Amino acid sequence: MLDIIFLFILFVCWGSFLNVVAYRTTYDKPFFTKRSYCPSCQHTIFWYDNIPIISWFLLKGKCRFCKNSISILYPFIEVLSGIIFTLLFFNLFDGSYNILFFKQFFNFLIFFSALIVATRTDFQEMVIPQLFSLWLMPVGFLTAFLGFSRITFFESLLGGFVGYGVLWSIGTIFEFFTKREGVGQGDMELLGMIGAFLGPIGVWFSLMLGSISGFVIGVSYILITKKDRYAKIPFGPFLALGAVLHFFLQGQIPF
Repeated sequence: MLDIIFLFILFVCWGSFLNVVAYRTTYDKPFFTKRSYCPSCQHTIFWYDNIPIISWFLLKGKCRFCKNSISILYPFIEVLSGIIFTLLFFNLFDGSYNILFFKQFFNFLIFFSALIVATRTDFQEMVIPQLFSLWLMPVGFLTAFLGFSRITFFESLLGGFVGYGVLWSIGTIFEFFTKREGVGQGDMELLGMIGAFLGPIGVWFSLMLGSISGFVIGVSYILITKKDRYAKIPFGPFLALGAVLHFFLQGQIPF
């Protein structure tokens, strides 16, 4: 039990770092020249106000200085990271710290970190930086080639091609008939990256599970908020959800 708690805390701290990466990448801020600061008043955040999860609740979701709200995405991403990476560790760990474990853990640490950052940026600004999608496709190809992945090099290449191509095709057809953009470029690149790490089967499950969950939550959101039915809803987080579910539940999903 203590090892689970330790790992969860460790990975929550990693999630806190991913929050910084997501924010500073989205708004093109420098990474290493300035400590964490409030986006509203620019005041440097004290270390005791920067403790993952805990500080957000102690501050009641508000900046100590300007009292502006601190996005709930911060604790959400931290908790999400703690859960996902703890599950990843025990999913890969077979009782010994062998080379294969470290190879695969490193591979999927990169993959899930990219999904988490993409989820945060898409929720916040409806943008998925290419650094966490398109640019990571070659990494997926390379780790599959080196044997760090659960799929072959060929499956990785095919998955990347299919992942990008299927959403590009859907988006092109939708735009041709409706004259409206249906699929964002970032979503295409994200699914391509998912394919590079999970292969074509991973693309299929990610797209199906992402579409179902996105439809249910999107319709519920529109009905509850009474927004226009053409209101834009980020699709990237649902693709990421589908990829996570496929990874942990593969073989147990009935379709």
